[in-house]
Amino acid sequence: MKKKITRHKGGLPLLTDDDFLFGSDLPEREQDSFVEMFDPSSFDSEVRAAMKSEQEGNPGKKIIYPPAQEHLDLHGLTGQEAERKVENFLLTARGKGLRTVSIITGKGIHSQGFPVLRDLVERMAKAMKTGKEIRNYVWENGQRERSGAIIIYL
Repeated sequence: MKKKITRHKGGLPLLTDDDFLFGSDLPEREQDSFVEMFDPSSFDSEVRAAMKSEQEGNPGKKIIYPPAQEHLDLHGLTGQEAERKVENFLLTARGKGLRTVSIITGKGIHSQGFPVLRDLVERMAKAMKTGKEIRNYVWENGQRERSGAIIIYL
């Protein structure tokens, strides 16, 4: 017997739970392997493998980073305070498995003399990139002079 299709006001068919078996007819081992494909830890190993491949000079998949997942605002801090906050922020972000973060340094408009935080955070980012602690960094608006935030790719 053919099932009658009920339609929504817009003409699209309304589906019921009976329309979705989602592999219940598959052997149990095949259902398990489907679940394993969506294990978040497997994504981390893929990223590590792609990074290793790229470092060895083998062209591989390009990693696409999400927009900043968390932000740290350094407004009003001294250089020493900012340095400690940035270090702790990046350690915490790595521990959470984040891939992109933003550090708001401000443009230094209200600084007495030269802007301190932008130079400090950029020096830290350069050192971390050289030491392979971070993947890369860019200024938010593409140019340091027009930006008040730096994007860090972990």
